[in-house]
Amino acid sequence: MTEAEHQDAKQQTQTETVKVQVPKGARRPNVSVIVNQEITEPVQGFVTFLREHAVVGLAVGFIIGQQAQALIKQLVDSFVTPLLSIMMGENLKNKTVEVYVGNPPYPSITWGMFLYVFINFIFVLVTVYVVIKVLKLDKLDKAKEKK
Repeated sequence: MTEAEHQDAKQQTQTETVKVQVPKGARRPNVSVIVNQEITEPVQGFVTFLREHAVVGLAVGFIIGQQAQALIKQLVDSFVTPLLSIMMGENLKNKTVEVYVGNPPYPSITWGMFLYVFINFIFVLVTVYVVIKVLKLDKLDKAKEKK
């Protein structure tokens, strides 16, 4: 290693201390910090990744989707399940069919719970479809650029 290379390496590994003094009567210092590219390049790359792949929009959509699912589940629990209980009897979730094959214990098919989850699923699909069509969210996508 030459002397110049040694000096360059030494300068790159040195740290500097900056002292900031607040003038009398000032509320807070006016400080600018310069950060080297070793720190900014990875951060900038990460920010670019988030923007290019719409990760923030995906996260927001995921959170809204969870809340919408909770709301729809409550709608089904509050209104649809009581109506089904009137038509099919109480405790739809607990309805089962037992299959007698072989030795006990016999397997049971919980068709009531399946029907309940299926109805919940249908309500989620219908609600999402209606919201997308009424708010015209399907028109928000940008047109793809032709190359």
